[in-house]
Amino acid sequence: MDDKILLEDFLLRNEELDRLESMVSEFNFFEVLEIIDTEIRHSNVLSWLLDPNGNHGLGDHFLRSFLKHLFYNNRDSIHGAITFFDIEVFSFDDIEIRREWKKIDLLILSRQNKMAVAIENKVRSEEHGDQLTRYAMVLKNEFPGYHNIFVYLTPEGLTPRGGENWIIFDYATIHSILSDLLNAKKSSLGVSIFDFMNQYTTILRRYVMENSEIVEICRIIYQKHKQALDLIYQYKPDIFLEISEHVAELIKSQKNLVLDKAGKSEVIFTTKVIDDLIPKVGEGWTTGNRILVFNYYNEGEKQNLRLIIGPGDSTVRRKIQEIAQKDPKRFNLAKRKLTKKWLTIYQKEFFRKGDFNDKDTEELKDSVSKKFDKFVKEDLGRIEEHFRTHWE
Repeated sequence: MDDKILLEDFLLRNEELDRLESMVSEFNFFEVLEIIDTEIRHSNVLSWLLDPNGNHGLGDHFLRSFLKHLFYNNRDSIHGAITFFDIEVFSFDDIEIRREWKKIDLLILSRQNKMAVAIENKVRSEEHGDQLTRYAMVLKNEFPGYHNIFVYLTPEGLTPRGGENWIIFDYATIHSILSDLLNAKKSSLGVSIFDFMNQYTTILRRYVMENSEIVEICRIIYQKHKQALDLIYQYKPDIFLEISEHVAELIKSQKNLVLDKAGKSEVIFTTKVIDDLIPKVGEGWTTGNRILVFNYYNEGEKQNLRLIIGPGDSTVRRKIQEIAQKDPKRFNLAKRKLTKKWLTIYQKEFFRKGDFNDKDTEELKDSVSKKFDKFVKEDLGRIEEHFRTHWE
């Protein structure tokens, strides 16, 4: 199709683009302050909502609902004297909500109910070292005889790499709890309080939750207008395109890597080992019908390297997921539901929002080279060996 016609079609037949522009142009307090991905700000909001004495007008409703969801969804892993029904009748008059107490993001403490709930909040990062084990020991030492509960809160509901007995919780549940409360309490909340909390739920829905609203719209737009968007990116000289091109060159320089295709928004590649091992039964995504590929995903200031199971033969896809699940620490995303299209089973962060501040192109390229080299030396060989060992 002629390039001019591609662009005309993109502009004329793009309801999703109009919807996206409407969303991002709408005023939102959290967007203005650029704190969408800032963990400490989310922890501050959650601390405020969880506190029955906060000036939000919700009393203990958010706290009680949070704990009830926690107990209901983890009835098989929470063992102790406290039950779901206790949460319903407990008095929370003595509740303390502590921030960064002994480096724990959030602590819910009730002495009269002998309950201590530690929350580790990870919005765009993972735990480091043995921090979860250390936090668990802190609670056991500080509150002996208490019912200690450890919660690992992430947008995707990820399994922590370290630490035992940590309960998985996600931001989709936070969004659901707060949305339900806003609907039920709208008439009794002050206008400014309601607007603030409503804007927070909007941010969670659009940006923070897994498969967020904006991510899904962008995917739809890209799938429908891929040629037009790649053409636009081709003629838009910017740092993000240069980084994707640099990644493609790094891949070409490695004898054991195979470049599948490269564009601004994504660079897809595999290894000779994986290419020879796994049948090429993919559908409509890669140029070589590959079903398991590495994807350097360039979202502008957020850039990640992922290992993705793409659309294709369902038997092969399930087998890949099952093999990945044999190493839950390395493939900590493989536990999620295998949808019909894409499932990320491994992810390595390259850039997050703010990393581009005060850095020129060459500095950023150098950073990419170092991180890619580290990936090749530390993870790539282990990933190949894992699949070579378990593939029959």
